Amino acid sequence: MKTLYAQAQPGKVVLQEKELPAPGPGQVLLKAKYSAMSPGTENGLLGEHIVPLPTSIGYAMVAEVIEVGPGVYELKVGDHIVTTGEHAQYLIMDEMNCTICPEDIDLKQAAFWNLGHTGMYALRRSNLQMGEPCAVLGQGFVGAITAQVAKIAGALPVIVTDLDDNRLEAAKKMGIDIAINSKTDPDGLEREVEKLGCGGLPVIFEATGARGPLMQAAELIGERGRLVMISQVHGQAMPPIDDPIMQKGASLIGTYVNSKPFKLRRADLFIDGTWPPVMHRDLARYHHSDCWTSDEDIRVFLNLIVYGKLDITPLISHEFGYEEITEAYEKYVFPNVSPDMTGGVIRWF
Repeated sequence: MKTLYAQAQPGKVVLQEKELPAPGPGQVLLKAKYSAMSPGTENGLLGEHIVPLPTSIGYAMVAEVIEVGPGVYELKVGDHIVTTGEHAQYLIMDEMNCTICPEDIDLKQAAFWNLGHTGMYALRRSNLQMGEPCAVLGQGFVGAITAQVAKIAGALPVIVTDLDDNRLEAAKKMGIDIAINSKTDPDGLEREVEKLGCGGLPVIFEATGARGPLMQAAELIGERGRLVMISQVHGQAMPPIDDPIMQKGASLIGTYVNSKPFKLRRADLFIDGTWPPVMHRDLARYHHSDCWTSDEDIRVFLNLIVYGKLDITPLISHEFGYEEITEAYEKYVFPNVSPDMTGGVIRWF
């Protein structure tokens, strides 16, 4: 079988064709439905900050299982799954790299699972408590998702900042309490924190894609507060946040999503009609809340959509057919991140 896939080369992205083998042991053949684009991550790839060019691109796919290889026992033909697959019409993936979608989910929203569970991880690491106020600096896709899950977790109020009024309007549509344009109202966040009368915010999420706002966050964090770094930045110096963090006994928390297990399986002893117990040959999914793996947070994100707790459609600013990939990258990603795009989705059918 042949597949079309997107490859990044210096200065451009092109569609190419390659041959796919049959799925091997533990693998599945997938037919793509949607794949997600986020300007920040795409620029990291295109700028060779992650791997050298040329390279395949893409990291968030929702697809249908159309064939299973030997030894696949969780997935079946017809299942819809999400995976870290490249932008491609068809792809082979390991079953362990797939998370099954709940029935009746909006597949277009499901395509943004990778950005979604990044925000979920930030929330988990923050240990945000119901009733605590928080701020999310930056309303790109990850920042917007972080604000939404903070709202769902009971933060009061949720304050967001950004430089773009369109992103702030989307935040308001999604129920955010206070939205501030930090370009036109640079003192707005400080003013809102003062109104709270608690001497600083207990939780601040930094998701701007820049290092400068960390200084403001360090100054506005409260005693024993948690300053959570979400965005990765290349080529910018760290501001001198050590003194305010130290003096207030605050914590600086990193949330690189691959710093936790993606998926866990457990090996169990069982009684097979004789004594003593023996080891079961199959490994079962580990799904208990004492360890929130990426796979479990992805399932939570997808269920939030299914049960109507989360609607991210206001964040999907662009939709492209796969044949428009080259134009989409040239217009919205090269040479710099376009302020017009929050999240883009590529349609593969």
